[in-house]
Amino acid sequence: MQKQLMIFGLMVVLFACEKSEDANLAPNIPVILNPAEGTTCELLRPSFTWEASDPEEDELTYTIWLGTEENQLSVESANLQHTRYTPTENLAFGTIYYCQIEAHDAANSTKSEVVSFSTTGEGESGVLPSRPVVIAPKTNILAGDIAFSWNESTHGVGTIVYDLYVQQGEASEFSLLEAEISGTASTHNITAGKLSWYVEAKDSRGQVARSSTISITLN
Repeated sequence: MQKQLMIFGLMVVLFACEKSEDANLAPNIPVILNPAEGTTCELLRPSFTWEASDPEEDELTYTIWLGTEENQLSVESANLQHTRYTPTENLAFGTIYYCQIEAHDAANSTKSEVVSFSTTGEGESGVLPSRPVVIAPKTNILAGDIAFSWNESTHGVGTIVYDLYVQQGEASEFSLLEAEISGTASTHNITAGKLSWYVEAKDSRGQVARSSTISITLN
């Protein structure tokens, strides 16, 4: 009986080791090289390039996601074998696009950060404002006077102002809390509950770049 228990225990250990060895690590986060964040592309078929790797050196394939709404991207092309892609059709004139790369190995996938860029439109020049980077609040805090803050947006043309959007409680949509803020901070009294927010940078041409969306709870 003791011998049988020892054999059973050894089998369990071997099986656990085998499972551990078979565990697959996801690809590293891809980095989009071109178009760079906030740039304006003169070509309507811009060349997309990115860097990607896998911690186990697995072979990778790629999906490129593209769209004009950051939260509503669709698959532009899938099962790409190389870290480059050129659209088969022209993108729209004078339009802000959002792009994301997804790297796949045999078992897992990892997505890059979303990058925004624009295409040249009649009478337009320069680049988009850079995306504002949220500073605070980013974690749960007490309700009351909430100090919203973000990094200054650069690039763009002329004066850059900011619009602050929030979604509170069970609301289904974001609403404009304050428009055309000249600085990089704004304080508002917010009641307890769920809170999501983001800020948009807008230059003199009306070109817009949006920060990431932050979701927290006010206690």
